[in-house]
Amino acid sequence: MRHWVATKSRQAGLSKQAIAYLMGHDATQGGAMRDWYDNPGLEDIFAEQAECLPDGALGILKPVDFEIELSGGLPSGALELLKEYFAGKVNIMALMNEMESMRLKLAEQTPSLEK
Repeated sequence: MRHWVATKSRQAGLSKQAIAYLMGHDATQGGAMRDWYDNPGLEDIFAEQAECLPDGALGILKPVDFEIELSGGLPSGALELLKEYFAGKVNIMALMNEMESMRLKLAEQTPSLEK
């Protein structure tokens, strides 16, 4: 998990120092000359972290809002039935019963489908 955080922080554009402090390391202990001379203050480090990762490293795991578009292959009325279910107009039992009816009707019309 720590390596994932470091990778995602680097991909988000954080500097080596900001990643080091995010990981709980002292950025000046890397041994490179740059680490000694390019050592911003903690306020700058925290501002950089907040800008690049406003919700923190784990904020990357937040679910993304997206819409699913269904097309083709569905019996007529199936999409409308799902919309009614998600709108709270149809309960789970009615949804399943209607879906099963649609499936059986489709199977009768298409002999290659299993019943």
